[in-house]
Parts: sequence; structure tokens; C-alpha cells
Amino acid sequence: MSAVALALMGAYLLVTLGIGVYGYRRTGTSPHEYFLAGGSLGRLVFPLTMFATLMSAFVFLGSAGFGYRHGLGWLALLGVEALAVVPLAVVGLRAFRLSRREGYVTPTEMLGDLLGSDAVKLLVVAVQFAWAIPYVAIQAMGGGIIFRTISGGSVSFTAGAAVVTVVTAVYLGLGGLRSVAWSDALQGLTVVVLLVAALVFVVPAVEPLALTRRVAAETDRFTQVGQAGLFTPRVWLSFLLMNTMAVVAYPQLFQRFFAATDERSFRALLAWWPVMVLLAAVVPTLLGVWGGTVLPGLETPDQVVPALLQAYTPSVVVGVVMGGALAAMMSTADSLVLTLSSLVTRDIYHDHVAGPASDDRTEVWVSRGVAVALLAGGFGLAHAATGRVPGVAAVGTIVDLSVYFIQGNALLLPVFLAALYWRGATAAGAVAAVVAGQGYFLGATFAGLPTFRFLPFVPALAVTVLALGVGSLLTDRTPTVRSEPDA
Repeated sequence: MSAVALALMGAYLLVTLGIGVYGYRRTGTSPHEYFLAGGSLGRLVFPLTMFATLMSAFVFLGSAGFGYRHGLGWLALLGVEALAVVPLAVVGLRAFRLSRREGYVTPTEMLGDLLGSDAVKLLVVAVQFAWAIPYVAIQAMGGGIIFRTISGGSVSFTAGAAVVTVVTAVYLGLGGLRSVAWSDALQGLTVVVLLVAALVFVVPAVEPLALTRRVAAETDRFTQVGQAGLFTPRVWLSFLLMNTMAVVAYPQLFQRFFAATDERSFRALLAWWPVMVLLAAVVPTLLGVWGGTVLPGLETPDQVVPALLQAYTPSVVVGVVMGGALAAMMSTADSLVLTLSSLVTRDIYHDHVAGPASDDRTEVWVSRGVAVALLAGGFGLAHAATGRVPGVAAVGTIVDLSVYFIQGNALLLPVFLAALYWRGATAAGAVAAVVAGQGYFLGATFAGLPTFRFLPFVPALAVTVLALGVGSLLTDRTPTVRSEPDA
């Protein structure tokens, strides 16, 4: 067991908690303060918190595990998210202007207002909530894998997952988005620096040119279809579409649009995003591809990065880099949980439970309770998904579990785009799109509906767009706040 590495990881967690305490002292009691940091995310913090929110166990551990199992093709399928900076900035700027004019706190609040329908809002809340639980779970899974691997089994999966869950709950509950955004700024910079550090130490140790030639000669990890034959042209198209679309549709990223200080924050995002995302795609995937040859037969492919670091780098480097990995996981868990708790608090409790009797302080405490429940649910699912609950079979790797969240949210993007840009979109069309698209996705995933050799997302997307168009053309639009937001 590396006591030095574990001590450094523990120190990083303490720093994160310190940021939470400081954020608590600076955060007001209003929902706008707690959920949106008072709209104070500027040109440095805004792009960093957007990036850190994307960086998760899916990217840091899951992508390396996918490279370990399948090969370098995953690099292109993940790296395409760098191109999402354009729709992020374009859609985000329009949403930002609307939120400033109308005072929106949640994406679904904006959606329901634009389409003039409370039913649309509540339906999308339910869908986002359902698909988010697996993604919260993989962050706890990542913490369990890292602590168990680094400690050589002395720290159990359960204990490691619990540490990540509890620390996230504490600093999120204390300071809301202000604490989350400040910790994200630290975590975003940490992830970038430590990914470079991992390469600096691992590359000389593995002799990359000779190792790359060996991988190419002995395996199929550099072929188009990959080691396991997964990456057929139709699967490539599926991943390219869903990875690009989901980045814009993730609820935790969409809500960040409302928290920017001004439009200059979006210009900064255009400059920062592509470089950071490409770096985060290249390093884990490449380490996974190499690890498939130098560390064959790993019981869990997702542990390849900590295993490589343990094999080829000093304990200090292991601890610091794995602290960055924990940062990546917590920065996604905290953002997603905060957004989901705001959906429940604002769109259900405020509008349908408390009504006029609702007050700001109570709403913040309701949000904290929802956040704790979500994190606890994710912790429980992490155990079930890894086969640690008697009678429940393991689901698979981190990427396997993440794909549900990615596809489910990407299928909502047409509805958000229609609300923002198509004056002919109606509430009935939006409801039809969500019900039909999500229903087909579930049917194709679990009940044998045809996928035509794509991932279930692609035919479900076609059904979503068709239902949205037909449903809107056949129904009348309710008068709404819809008008040009930058007029």
C-alpha cells in the first residue's frame, strides 16, 4: 500500500472541503445565489467549471478502460466533443440572454415557459432525473476503484466510494454553485496539469515507440473496428452523434449558461474548451491502449490508469495524479446533483408543493436534502452495478453505465433546440417527442426493438425528431414568452 499516495489524495480532499466552507461564508440564502452563484462566473471560472463538469470518471477512468478493451478508435469518438464548443457557445449565449431577461434558474423552467406548458417541464424533469442516477453512481464507482487499486486492497471499494460521496455532499451542501464552481476551477486546472504529468512519467518508462509498434503488430487496437470489433461504421456514427449532442443537453452544463457573468465568458469558453477537451481525450485513451499490452488481464479495465501509475511512477506522482482523478469525479457529481436538486426544488417543490408560501431559505434546505438523497442513491447503485449486492448481476464498466445517461439526455436536445429556435414548436409536439423517443430508446435497449445495427440512440433520435415535427404541425402553439432574446 502506498501511504504517501493515499496521504496526498486525502490532502486534496481536505482542500476541497476548505473551498466548500469558504463558499458557504460567501453564499447568500436565495435560490439564485445557491444554484447560480448569483450569476458571477467570469472568464476564468466559467470555462473551467464547464470543463471540470464534463471531466468525470467516464473520461478519466472509463475512457482508459475503453481504450484498454477496444483500442484507439475511442479517441476520435471522445475527442469529437471538442467540436461541441460551437453549439455550446451559440445555444448557451441564447439561453443566457433569456435567463437574464426572464430570471430562469433551471433549464426546465425555461423550457416550460417557452412552450407554455407545465407538463413538458415536469416530463423532462422526470427523464433527466431517471438517467442521472447511473451517472452519479459512476463517480462513486470511480472513487472506489481508485482507492482500492492505490491501496492494494487495504481500502475497500465501499470505503473509497463512501469517501468521494461524503466529501461531495459536504462541500456541495455548504456553498451551492459558488463552492462547486470554485472547486471546479481548481479541479479543472488540476486535471489538465496532472494529465500532462502522467504522460511525462509514464512515457519514458514504457518506451512508447517500441510499445506502439508492438501493440500494432500483436493486437487490433489500432484498427478501425478495434480489438473487440465494436467500432463498425454505424456504431461510429452513433457515438459521434450522441457524444456531440449530449454535451449541449447535459442538465448540469445547460444550467451553467445561466450563471455566467456576461457574454465575454462565452468567448472565453470558445478559446479554452477545445484544447482542454482534446488533452483529456488523448491521454487516458492512449494510456489505456498501451496498458492493454503492458498490463494484460486486469480484472477491471477501468483500473488501468491507477495500475499504470503504480507500476511506473513514484508514489508522490501517483497520489497527486489520482487526486486529480478524484477531482474529475467530484466535479461532475457535484454539478449534476446540484442541478437535479434545483429541478426538484424549483420545478416541483416551489411550483407545486409550497406555492406562495415558499421561502428562499426553505428551498435551499430542500435542495440540500434532495442532494443527499441523490448521492446516497448513486452510492447504492454503484454497489449494485459492480455486483456487490447479492442477487444483482454486475452491469459492466464505467462507460457501459454512462452510455445510458449520455443517450437519454442527447435525445432531449431536439426539444430544447425547438423551444429556443422554432416558433412553430408546440407543447404537444414536445411531449410526443419525449415520450416517443425515450420509449423507443428503452424498447430498443431492453425489449428488442430494432436498432438497425446502430446504437439504440440513432433510431430513437429519428423517432424523436419525427414526433416533434408531426406533433407540432398538427397542434396549435400556446402563447408564450417566446421572442427574440437579444432584441
